[in-house]
Amino acid sequence: MKSIYTCPYCGAKSFNPLKKAFTGGLHTKGKVCMECGQHCVNGKASMIFSAVVYVAALVLVMLIYFKGNSTWDYAYMAGTIVAAYVLCRIFDAFFGPLEKPIRNDVLS
Repeated sequence: MKSIYTCPYCGAKSFNPLKKAFTGGLHTKGKVCMECGQHCVNGKASMIFSAVVYVAALVLVMLIYFKGNSTWDYAYMAGTIVAAYVLCRIFDAFFGPLEKPIRNDVLS
């Protein structure tokens, strides 16, 4: 895959969508830029989107658990969680900029 996302440190296009999808959020160490060796993470937009999606998935799972009466309810709940995870990775891969991490152990 072609690298199309720029590093916030050096400005080099060193991240492709697949690598950016699994870079992680502000609370993680992130992925290392191949050009400068600094750690990069997905920013606040990723964190907010993930929070909204996972809260919606939790509400949907609880509704299915308490109101569902099908033999497929557990499969629907598992599918909801998997869909939330995949949706967040797609958002991370294609939307929002890369940012510098805020963890102290990464910056030192």
